[in-house]
Amino acid sequence: MIDTKFPNTISIFPLSNAIFFPNTVLPLNIFEPRYKKMTEDALSNDKLIGMVQTKNCKNTIKPEVFNVGCLGKIETHSKTPDGRYLINLTGLIRFKILDELETDLPYRKFKVSYEDYLEDLEKIKFSDKINVIDLIDKTRKFFKIHQLSTDWKIVEKVEPNQLVNSLSMICPFSVSEKQTLLEAKNLIERTNLINQIINFYILGNNNQQDRKIH
Repeated sequence: MIDTKFPNTISIFPLSNAIFFPNTVLPLNIFEPRYKKMTEDALSNDKLIGMVQTKNCKNTIKPEVFNVGCLGKIETHSKTPDGRYLINLTGLIRFKILDELETDLPYRKFKVSYEDYLEDLEKIKFSDKINVIDLIDKTRKFFKIHQLSTDWKIVEKVEPNQLVNSLSMICPFSVSEKQTLLEAKNLIERTNLINQIINFYILGNNNQQDRKIH
């Protein structure tokens, strides 16, 4: 068994419609006092922060969160003149929330387990099982529908695992769709899911176009 050496109790940054995966980088602009304190504590300790999506709820102080998130390490950080923190989190491993801890801190801490996601730490080659060209072609159509742009020359050079995870992060999917992608057992399952989701949006757009024509 792989020894994770990650803490079983972590600070959590709950954020709506923001998903985070192992081997990806997430830039964050930290401006709320409670999360500035969380960032400062992380920087003075192990630099680890957990990211998890919030569910649709009215409690903005302590929103309900999904059970699965991703642990990240602060790789770079800077403080702006107005006191904000600009950080880059590098994804390490997914986790499952077991329980929330009662603390006097302004931010939330949870007891977590990494047991179900140890495969995130393995260097597995999926290149031969992922049709990158087909996925990029579908994504081009999806971006066009949503009037999004990107540098496709860079996208085409990205490793398959980074491509699938990055698209899962940046595409304008719903909260539930992004969470489903995060909780996928492995990259192959996630690739199949993202293909299904993109196909659904493309098909829906084509049906709309057909209705307009008729």
